[in-house]
Amino acid sequence: MAVAPARRVASLPWAAILVGGALFALLAVFVSADPVRDVTLSSSPFSDEGFNTVNARNLVQLGRWSTDEWNLYLVNLPFSLLAAAAFEVFGVGIASARLVSIACVSITAGALAWGLRRVVGEAWAVFAAVAFAASGLILFYGRLAYVEDLVVLGLTLGTLIVADDRRLSFRWGLLAGVFFAVGIGAKPLAAFSAAGIVVALAVLGRPAAETRRWLAGVVAAVAACGLLWLAVVWLPNREAVATDLRIWAPEQLSLTPAGIAASISSYVGGDNDSLPGFLLGPLLLLGGAGLAAIAVFHRRLDNTQARLAAAAIGWALAGFAIVMIASYRPNRYLVPVVPALAIVAAIGLRAASEWLVEMLGAGGPRPRLGGRALRLVPVALAIVLAAAPGLNWYYDWSRHATYTLPEIQNRFAALVPPGERVAGRESGLFLMKSKAIAVEVQLTQRDTEANAGDLYSGGMRWYLQPTVEPAPPGVPASVWARREIVACATWDRLNECLIKLP
Repeated sequence: MAVAPARRVASLPWAAILVGGALFALLAVFVSADPVRDVTLSSSPFSDEGFNTVNARNLVQLGRWSTDEWNLYLVNLPFSLLAAAAFEVFGVGIASARLVSIACVSITAGALAWGLRRVVGEAWAVFAAVAFAASGLILFYGRLAYVEDLVVLGLTLGTLIVADDRRLSFRWGLLAGVFFAVGIGAKPLAAFSAAGIVVALAVLGRPAAETRRWLAGVVAAVAACGLLWLAVVWLPNREAVATDLRIWAPEQLSLTPAGIAASISSYVGGDNDSLPGFLLGPLLLLGGAGLAAIAVFHRRLDNTQARLAAAAIGWALAGFAIVMIASYRPNRYLVPVVPALAIVAAIGLRAASEWLVEMLGAGGPRPRLGGRALRLVPVALAIVLAAAPGLNWYYDWSRHATYTLPEIQNRFAALVPPGERVAGRESGLFLMKSKAIAVEVQLTQRDTEANAGDLYSGGMRWYLQPTVEPAPPGVPASVWARREIVACATWDRLNECLIKLP
């Protein structure tokens, strides 16, 4: 018998649709707005969007991924594929690139609301989704073209599979492993969080036999995807991948006990790029409260709750651990742990609130107090505590948002003839819409970096650089004196000019 339309409508995951849709609308309405400088000490919000998308832009605009030594698509392939698809469908430009990230975090929010509803109830599932969506890290980085947003989606979808006992099988483990592999493929650092999930479930997951079958599927899928990447990507492109590794920020790890202790102490003491503020402070507090509640009320958790809590705790601990011992640790590195903190908070706080309801006598057949109202008060309070700081910052930022980058991209689009090469740190960003070859050059210009050194002797005649910088390497002083300044624009508080050399 056909299902009545009213019943089909009623069965839709409305909470997930509303939370995910609200986040998408909140971010998409400002998709073209510029980032701001006061959120991170790193300059990445003003450069990494170009770094991350230039290869996808090359594919759509020029017909090939690679034009020079900048080939990050080899180590963030899932993200680059999505960015290229967005450019093909919506046109090349910063708004199209950012829609990929906005879609990733919005789907993640909806997945939390939908995937947790049978584990902690719909109200606490909505809390987890809102706590994630309104986190300052998500409101800031979820609107920019960052690979971390795809990592968030992959880790979340893979982990939520264990939220249903019926999915504890090798086949479902394979699917979870594919999701994890997508996250790792977008940013290899995600492997630590994925490993934290696997180890935690191997030790604490229950029922143990079924969990082990699921984990076997995860490991098999991740290993298969890794071998496929080695065969298809790494073997034919070993030198290019090696150059990509040099593009990444250098890390100096001190793995002695004293070195690890000093690094953790420094991080906790303040070298954490403003994380305890609106960016992650509310979820750190709520996640900590949830963790404490899980420790106290762990006997009240059923198998599904305990299993999901273990996975989320392992995920968060591994994500924090690698950042705490790193020498370079901008706050964006912790974007992937936001869903884990939201899950831990939801499970723990729900257990505590249920205990409170029982203690007040509101859980029996004839409750002395309003049981439903008493259950909703804690979750409503938790939602306000989680969402208010981030949303308040976002509202304040939106009132002063600027829209410089789209104007720059439109103005620079036709300034360079098709096929001409332009060297500069922001070349991929400024010339995204053009048919020019954007040769990315990092600001530090170490000899080991991509496209470093003397490009002039190789025929480079177009440069994009701040006016405060001297002549590019290899350019004679007599030639530099006769340079033509074609156009200039202010970006990241620097006046950057497109320069043509004779």
